[in-house]
Amino acid sequence: RLILTCGSHPFIPPIAGATRQGVSPLRTLQQADEVLAQIKPGMKCVCIGGGILGLETAGGLARRGIDVTVMENFAWLLPRQLNETAARRLQDHAQGLGLAFQTNALTKQIIGDERARGVMLEDGRVFDADLVVVATGIRPNSYLTRQAGLRVDKGIVVDSLLRTSHDSVFAAGDVAEFQGNLYGLWEPARFQGTIAGKNAAGQAVEFGGMPRMNTLKVLGLDMFSVGDVMPQDGSYDSIESDTDGVYTRFLIHDNRLAGAILLGDTHLAAAATQAVRDRADLSGVLATSRTA
Repeated sequence: RLILTCGSHPFIPPIAGATRQGVSPLRTLQQADEVLAQIKPGMKCVCIGGGILGLETAGGLARRGIDVTVMENFAWLLPRQLNETAARRLQDHAQGLGLAFQTNALTKQIIGDERARGVMLEDGRVFDADLVVVATGIRPNSYLTRQAGLRVDKGIVVDSLLRTSHDSVFAAGDVAEFQGNLYGLWEPARFQGTIAGKNAAGQAVEFGGMPRMNTLKVLGLDMFSVGDVMPQDGSYDSIESDTDGVYTRFLIHDNRLAGAILLGDTHLAAAATQAVRDRADLSGVLATSRTA
């Protein structure tokens, strides 16, 4: 039996000038060391990508005295993890730390000579940059399996046993695609590895999927989200609170918790995760809440 845990690599969009010196993805320790070796207090950095990794990178560089501008091509930060309200709260907090943000910002090219000197957006605006960090997601390392003839879509397609299109070959982690989902996170990768190992050893343990969980702490404002953050249709209800610097939103579907956003206070993260994972019936709690 064979288990494929080939991982993933940073995705670099086809941006003109992306091969200039001073342009770097950030996923491995080596890449982090290369970025740190270049920085000096007062430098200008543009971080392309307003996701978890982009914000963690921006926060880490800002603490080292770097002038950082984050470019996000969506209308708000963390569009896969937060709704617009929570994202605006997070952005306001981060701006107070000295970070700058541009949303709806589509990068056209990285300008300069041998080295990057700035970033030009599709609308023609130019932002000076001594350093450009590209944090625009990952792509599975699926080249080997494509060559081997296994079924590959976005990643290596696996069933509920994490078995590929070959009965004796399994896959787990960033490279595995389950029911159209690529998780790209540590906790699902660890869990999938356990299941793939058991099944490769002859057991029959099923992977039923996992709610997407995300945590951000580097900006000094605790953030957690799990499951769906946006309603898929009109059948969803939400319970929302925004007081004293703490924002919470619980998304309800068929009396079950479909997703949650916690910003500023994440002490309910474990309970929310468990409720989403177990599809717990909250009808009694909801009835009490509505009566109150």
